[in-house]
Amino acid sequence: MPVDIPNPWLEVAKQKNPPYLAKCDWDIKLADFYSLRVELLPQPYIGKVLSAKVICLLLNPGCGETEENVELDCQEFQQALRDNLDPAKSRLVHLDNQFDWTNGGKWLRQKIVNPLASHGVTRDDLDRNFAIIEYFPYHSKSANFNLSDPLESQRYGFELVRQAIRNNAIILIMRSEKLWFEAVPELASYRQTGNCILAHSSRNAILSEANLGAENFTKVIKALKS
Repeated sequence: MPVDIPNPWLEVAKQKNPPYLAKCDWDIKLADFYSLRVELLPQPYIGKVLSAKVICLLLNPGCGETEENVELDCQEFQQALRDNLDPAKSRLVHLDNQFDWTNGGKWLRQKIVNPLASHGVTRDDLDRNFAIIEYFPYHSKSANFNLSDPLESQRYGFELVRQAIRNNAIILIMRSEKLWFEAVPELASYRQTGNCILAHSSRNAILSEANLGAENFTKVIKALKS
């Protein structure tokens, strides 16, 4: 089911040239965001965000040299990232065979795929039931963006989280717990249901028993394999 507010990223997907900013963000002062990389397409989410049974909440997409080069030089990858801005088409694009060597692909394998594979979770399970939503949608080499209030475009991601709550999905807050609870206050009450889980370490966003706790980890495995 689509969310109730307009998706600002559909217009970005149609843009032919940078800067890749949502129209509702055009008035931001880039001088205040010295680490922002708006020559790269934003990645506000990946995976089936409208229906996934496990949603992972992170801070923002990073920016390594490999990621930069492959997106700017590879039309296939750039088109895949454009398609991904439509939640109806969104998938774990970095795990596609031709893109799994990118920084995003390496991160997903290290933090998500490999730790879960030893517990029987397959790539098909992840494609079907796992998604990531970023608090801040634009690439940066560091998370030192200076925000007094969320950007207008961020509100769509926050609404996706509310949709996940309505879907009774398991929500894993892996990074920036304070920011997420401020942005989506409903997460506080949702935590009481047991389906909003905080990682033990926000510095290491790995899906492991040690980081989630044995009971929570088992719950996640079961949801992914269902």
